[in-house]
Amino acid sequence: MIDLCTLGTGGTMPLPDRALASLYVRVGGRAVLVDCGEGTQIGIQRLSWGIQCIDAILLTHYHADHCSGLPGMLLAITKAGRTAPLHIYGPIGLERVVAGLRVIAPSLSCPIVLHEIIDDYSPFAAIGLMITPFPLRHETVSYTHLRAHETLANL
Repeated sequence: MIDLCTLGTGGTMPLPDRALASLYVRVGGRAVLVDCGEGTQIGIQRLSWGIQCIDAILLTHYHADHCSGLPGMLLAITKAGRTAPLHIYGPIGLERVVAGLRVIAPSLSCPIVLHEIIDDYSPFAAIGLMITPFPLRHETVSYTHLRAHETLANL
């Protein structure tokens, strides 16, 4: 079974009752975040699904409302004691964006593995799902990652 929870659906700036963009996807005790807007870790605490099981973060694009929560999330993951690699996927420029955000989160407890999406529609596996990114029309290069299906191993 796939569990989904929108942690935030707001745009540009957080509101008292509406956090910035983030979707928590859980399958078999493992999780993926789609986007990581400011305050994402607060939404995860309210949800009580946990931070340790997050194996990947998928950034759809690099507007601040979709990735400004990454430094806080990385620090929360470190505080939780994660040692397994954390995978981060995103459009071209991912290394530069993550390096810039990590200025305020330089020491982590786990290795970060970056995966730049170079080819539209090239599927990749995460938490037992095959995820196929596809481009969207936006002000910047943007992908959605929600065309996911369970791998044959999980059927």
